[in-house]
Amino acid sequence: MAERRSLVLEVGCEEIPAPMIPKALDDLSSGLLEALGPLASEARSSKDLGGPRRLVVSIADLKDREEDREETVTGPPRSAAFDASGQPTRAALGFAKGQGVEVGDLKIVGTAKGDVIAARKSTRGRSTRDVLASGIPAVLAAMRFSKMMRWGDRGRVFVRPVRWILALLDADVVPFEFMGVTSGRLTHGHRFLGPGPHEIARAADYEMALERKGRVTVRIADRRRILLDLAEAEAKAAGGRLRPDPGLIEELTFLTEHPAVTRGSFPQEFLALPDPVLMTTMRHHQKYLTVEDASGRLRNSFIAVLTTDNDAGGLIRLGNEWVLRARLADARFFFEEDRKKKLEARVDDLQRVSFHARLGSYTQKIERMQRLARTAAAAMRLSDEESADAQKAALLAKADLTTGMVGEFPELQGVMGGIYARLEGLGERCARSIEEHYLPLSADDRVPVAGAPAVVAIADKVDTLAVCFAAGLVPRGSADPYALRRAAQGVLRTLIDNGVRFDLQPLLDEALAMASEAGFQSQTRARSVKGASKTGDGESGFDPRAALFEFLEQRLRFLLEESGIRHDAVRAVLATGWTDPILTWRRGHALNSLRGQDDFLALAAAAKRVRNILAQATEKGMRTPGARVDPRGLKAGVERDLQEAIERSRSETGKLAERGDFKGALSAVAALRPVVDRFFDEILVMDPDEKVRTNRLALLADLSSLLSRDADFAEIVVEGETRAEAASNRSGR
Repeated sequence: MAERRSLVLEVGCEEIPAPMIPKALDDLSSGLLEALGPLASEARSSKDLGGPRRLVVSIADLKDREEDREETVTGPPRSAAFDASGQPTRAALGFAKGQGVEVGDLKIVGTAKGDVIAARKSTRGRSTRDVLASGIPAVLAAMRFSKMMRWGDRGRVFVRPVRWILALLDADVVPFEFMGVTSGRLTHGHRFLGPGPHEIARAADYEMALERKGRVTVRIADRRRILLDLAEAEAKAAGGRLRPDPGLIEELTFLTEHPAVTRGSFPQEFLALPDPVLMTTMRHHQKYLTVEDASGRLRNSFIAVLTTDNDAGGLIRLGNEWVLRARLADARFFFEEDRKKKLEARVDDLQRVSFHARLGSYTQKIERMQRLARTAAAAMRLSDEESADAQKAALLAKADLTTGMVGEFPELQGVMGGIYARLEGLGERCARSIEEHYLPLSADDRVPVAGAPAVVAIADKVDTLAVCFAAGLVPRGSADPYALRRAAQGVLRTLIDNGVRFDLQPLLDEALAMASEAGFQSQTRARSVKGASKTGDGESGFDPRAALFEFLEQRLRFLLEESGIRHDAVRAVLATGWTDPILTWRRGHALNSLRGQDDFLALAAAAKRVRNILAQATEKGMRTPGARVDPRGLKAGVERDLQEAIERSRSETGKLAERGDFKGALSAVAALRPVVDRFFDEILVMDPDEKVRTNRLALLADLSSLLSRDADFAEIVVEGETRAEAASNRSGR
């Protein structure tokens, strides 16, 4: 059995931001496996090593070297390689020299272009060490991070300055240089407990040696488990339990290399502050884990992660307690001061708060939000009472931006508005609408609940989208400074996750009209964004409405594909309209669930055939779009059978779709397959008789309309269809 090798690569850096580490480890591992190619065909790669000061990849069971290769290299034509007497020309001599062979070893081989000379070469496979020596620097240089750091005078750019590199293939150093640092067998341990440097003899010794000599727990899962066990023990010692916070646990796992904790407390009186204030102060600002009692109420204890192995003298605990007391005292001061002025009295202050330099103040924004909330509430058929709450919430939604608490803790915007609204007795529905109108804050965050909260959230986001697009402030590439992608997905997800039927088109048009009335005008060159159109003078123009509608459609496409719907099924449902997102969502999932059925795929193929026939007939002037079927011109048999089947299916699918049974509706359409097959088997559509031909084309137009009612069957890619054929069929060619 061929020898197997083990690699460990450690890139030592200054402290890397915790959120960047998991992706960096994944990129490094996948990059190395790709660079190794066949050498890693049976390898095992570990991405569970690393920490704030080191990116680590371990790969076991690597082959020792590449396979030797035999290849034939072709050269100039035979006529150019040898003269009339059969002697090699300069072309043959040069080719032989370039390939490292003797002229006498050249062969004549036949090709499609005629006989050429060729050289048979044997190439010895490179050793794994040599492949890594050239591959690792290339992989590292190709890595990208959300934020890069430049240092030194040579323009070095990486996530953080590189301080050391350990690269061992079993006991051998893999030699290379990266960012001015030469690889070796030295690593560095914990900054305080075992800084080193420490020499590692073999790749297999790396993890244990770093733990023993450097006091670094390099395996991520072990750090996470140790950290959680220590925190839970401290919470229990404080008379409570650890409040679940997997996100913070994960972040702390990548902030420490040697898990250790200390427990502190704060004065009981601060528990009078709202939970979100306490949690924001402790969790977001201090990275403290929190303790709760059996009923879920916060206790006046916290757990802090250390950068050393203990807090024997208690000084670290005292320092953390001092900082937390000061922060909580500030929060209490702002909280008490804010309550002296009601939210409604703060609305006028929003005149002095700019929404955007080109988009006016927040006072203007909330006026537009109220109008949009009124429209959305009516479309969603909210009760008068709930609609009034939505209007009130839209008026007050941004008022907390003028509070001292949000000024100190910006992440509490909306949350503090909801808290103050409850304390002012404005009702739970109004308070929740204010609190949730910024949601969702991320792709996996919850959405506002249906009713008034959803209305206010949609009004806010639709207004932001409309005025930004009207002013030409659109995303370009990966740049999205105004978080418009998040706003668009927030609108769509709020409707989809709540199962709310709602046609966005009227609301979007109203928002764009208000943006136009406000005088927001695009200064954007249309060539750089979607939604471009040609103006009368030939200059590129920008159509905010077209750009915004396309932008939202693309966001919905993304959500549909992310949910597991195949791309062709997504195209099929979007082709029939998308402005009612939950309707599109349900149609997409229904279509996706049927695609394996024989009738479904056969009908998809027939739909493409129908589309092509109609398109060609229109091009040749043989068809008048919109022409009606004359039942008297249909022959008894399959023609009448098809017309009757279309009428029955149209009625049945309409009733099923009205009830929301899109799977049943699409199945009913798919059931047309036998009669459609018979029609094409027995009927010549392009009959020489013009009246007969026109009537049959009108019948196919009726069929095509039915086949694209809830999803365009012609968009479905059938087995064996090439990408080019699919594109051609989609265009009707």
